[in-house]
Amino acid sequence: MKIDNAGKALANYSGPAKTAPRDHVKTDGAEQESVAINPLASKIGAVERSLGAEPSFDAAKVDAIKQAIASGEFRVDAGAIADKLITSARELLGR
Repeated sequence: MKIDNAGKALANYSGPAKTAPRDHVKTDGAEQESVAINPLASKIGAVERSLGAEPSFDAAKVDAIKQAIASGEFRVDAGAIADKLITSARELLGR
């Protein structure tokens, strides 16, 4: 999907969303529509709300790393990074 500077999706857009047929219920001569929400949508909404409540990063950890870099004490474990990259590549390739 391609996104422009305004954050709008440019590709994979096929026009307005198609809606499923709705059940029509008549009560007292007036017609009402009933809508059913997919249970999976409710679960996804609950997960999104719980994730939104948690901070996206640990500010204390960021500050500690920042200080370690500034003082020259921060060390990079190239072997650990390489191992994680290989593991990630294997997972992506399905091996």
